[in-house]
Amino acid sequence: MAMDKQTKPESPVVWQPSNAAEACTLKQQLGAEGVFVAGGTLLRTWWEAGTARMPGHLIDISGISSMQKPITLASSSHDRQICQIGAAALLSEVRNDSHIRTHYSLLATAMKNIAAPSIRNLATLGGNVLSRVGDALPALIVYEAMLLWHDGQGAFEQPLAEWLLEAQANHAWKNRLLLAIILPPVDLSEQEGQYRLDVYHKVGRREVFTPSIATVAISAVVSAERHIVDLRLAVGGGQTMPKRLEHTERLLKGGKLDHSLLQTCYTSVLEHFHPVGDVFASASYRQKTAANLIVSELWKAMQFK
Repeated sequence: MAMDKQTKPESPVVWQPSNAAEACTLKQQLGAEGVFVAGGTLLRTWWEAGTARMPGHLIDISGISSMQKPITLASSSHDRQICQIGAAALLSEVRNDSHIRTHYSLLATAMKNIAAPSIRNLATLGGNVLSRVGDALPALIVYEAMLLWHDGQGAFEQPLAEWLLEAQANHAWKNRLLLAIILPPVDLSEQEGQYRLDVYHKVGRREVFTPSIATVAISAVVSAERHIVDLRLAVGGGQTMPKRLEHTERLLKGGKLDHSLLQTCYTSVLEHFHPVGDVFASASYRQKTAANLIVSELWKAMQFK
């Protein structure tokens, strides 16, 4: 596969590896001049906006069959099913999968709120994840998703939350190939009298056609006495890298849902969510929008009888 890295044609040279190892070898040889591509919807947006330079070589991974499988189920040690989604799975495929809709409703809702239907038939879940600001990320963070990578030597798993932090510090991950997103089993069982809250919200200037102002994913279990039994919160929006609000979770877990706890929640979100402002929405506005969304949903849970 020897080639001249300095050649920069007007149109990129397209390579079509047949497996992950071959794709990684190409990337190692091409370096920064080679970019992995599947759906390419986000890359085209960047190129057209001038925020990224078109590379000399595109490594088309859409032909790698193992990455195209939308959903693969496997049993865990507790006889519950682990869900593996191929990185090249289309957003529309993920949204329409019955297992995702039943067991991972936050992700199904997120898929519905990303771009227009025509884009969802081209864009991939892997691309949304690797953008580091994709609207699927808050839902995946709440589900404690794992990423399956190939680095040319073999495959390995990494927690999504860990990778997001790593990606802020260095770009070594760009030399790896994302094979799949793995979702751990979700316990949807409820004890008598408990109320389960699974909510995904995206607030945008024109809904699915623009970057979000704030994106929130909430998964909670509330007891009959209105105590928070379990809680996971993740927020993002615009060009802000999504994050889990673990400090806020710890403050609220075990507490009784009342107006005082809701005020504590609101204050904590403002303190620990630091979004990036832009010409469309200030950082303060994004903070308050996210805090209001979370408090509003918890207030609804207070009304459950």
